[in-house]
Amino acid sequence: MPSLLHAKITDIYLFMHFPFYRPKHPTKLHVWADISKRGRTGVCIFDGVMKKELYTEILGKTLVPFLQMTFRDGHKFMQHVSGHTQNWMTKSNINWWRTPPELPDLNPVENLWHELKDSSMKPRHKDELVKGIIDFWKTVDQRKCTKCINHP
Repeated sequence: MPSLLHAKITDIYLFMHFPFYRPKHPTKLHVWADISKRGRTGVCIFDGVMKKELYTEILGKTLVPFLQMTFRDGHKFMQHVSGHTQNWMTKSNINWWRTPPELPDLNPVENLWHELKDSSMKPRHKDELVKGIIDFWKTVDQRKCTKCINHP
């Protein structure tokens, strides 16, 4: 049976850490990454709007190299995608399994995003937030990926 990969984009907000203060328009970053029982992909952090061309660019820079290095014996990528991305994945030889757009119970990478958001990271500006996300992702090893995937 092919190994499953679990990916999700999440939003991370930067709030100034003053009691009872939430800015009207906090800094918002999007984070994309993927996990499997064999480990993790690189992490992609971006702001702005996710468009289909950007998404396939992210997959090309993060997922494809990971698949080529780690899954020579087969894989199954779980992801809800547009028609454009479906075509791109077919051309890129990515074996994917369509999932509903918002189904956290079937997406164990959500456990990591919750851990990241609940971490003690207290960034004061965007650069610290990016560094905190990258530092957190470095702690995600194969053991942690497997634990998230096996979590009931």
